Amino acid sequence: MLSDSLACHAAIDEAHRQYDRARGREQEAPFWARYFDEAKLIVDTGIALARLDEAPRAEPLIAEGLRRESGSRQRGRAFHAFWLASTQLRQGALDRACDSAGIALDLLAVVDSPRVKAHIRDFHQRLTPHARAAPVIAFEQRMREVFC
Repeated sequence: MLSDSLACHAAIDEAHRQYDRARGREQEAPFWARYFDEAKLIVDTGIALARLDEAPRAEPLIAEGLRRESGSRQRGRAFHAFWLASTQLRQGALDRACDSAGIALDLLAVVDSPRVKAHIRDFHQRLTPHARAAPVIAFEQRMREVFC
């Protein structure tokens, strides 16, 4: 569905309507849906927009969702930091992208997740054209420390 921008935007709008409708009635929601809070809705909206290549709209949402997220969801925060870094990199914000990817690395040191590691490696590959830039060199050093 993400390849169909109109359908994706309609789904995002519907998700926000349903969330607003359910607000205040969380105890009636199925158990699996109770973890879904406003921060998750915001960050997931940002990720969907990022996947639609709408990075300027996505970045502030992902950043805000990450800021609001509970510290108890470390693995999710690591994924979201990766998405923030990727979105920033798409916009050419190399310093911010490496800083955000550094958050994911810090969280990876606490949460052992092969999937997060794979995302970090993918992000690192996308840094290749900027290999001589100071933020990339610093990120690579941190990456070596975490991955070793």
